[in-house]
Amino acid sequence: MARKLNTMTTLAAFALTASLALAPAADAQARNRQSTVTGANGRTATSQRTVARENGVKTRTGSVQTGQGYGATRNSQSGYDQESGQRYRSGSTTMNSGQTVSHDTTASCANGACNRSQTVTGPNGQTATHDVTRTVDENGNYVKSGTTTGASGDVYNRDVTRDGEGTKTTTVTDPNGETSTRTRWITVEPH
Repeated sequence: MARKLNTMTTLAAFALTASLALAPAADAQARNRQSTVTGANGRTATSQRTVARENGVKTRTGSVQTGQGYGATRNSQSGYDQESGQRYRSGSTTMNSGQTVSHDTTASCANGACNRSQTVTGPNGQTATHDVTRTVDENGNYVKSGTTTGASGDVYNRDVTRDGEGTKTTTVTDPNGETSTRTRWITVEPH
């Protein structure tokens, strides 16, 4: 009797697994979370978050609100654009006061280099950008070059080179053209 029960259980598990594997994928999936926190002083804060996926696009919405009327909501979308070959993420955060900060990011890899570009726009329309390129140079060193342009137009450059043997060199150039370089060595001793 026990053997027959085990066989039936195995067949039922197999049938369930097969039906799940062969079932068509759901068009949309969503996950919701909500939590409320109360401090020792009696003040509260409530957060809500929803993450949904549909047709390769992930949409996130969320908010944090306090019992005192402070808070913000945030929305973003991310995915992959097959035509441009880029991953993207864009979104915005709006404070209860109505001020909004938005961001747009794209990333792609081609011809041995990976690039990431981000633009942040502040509540008064001021814009800052950050661009990063990662590659391996002709000597086999990992190189990360970044340029940040502030809302006032000031440009900062930061280059990091790692030789794969424990040496990391960082060079920073400020908007006035002044450069500083720092090199670190990491030595791993066998036990």
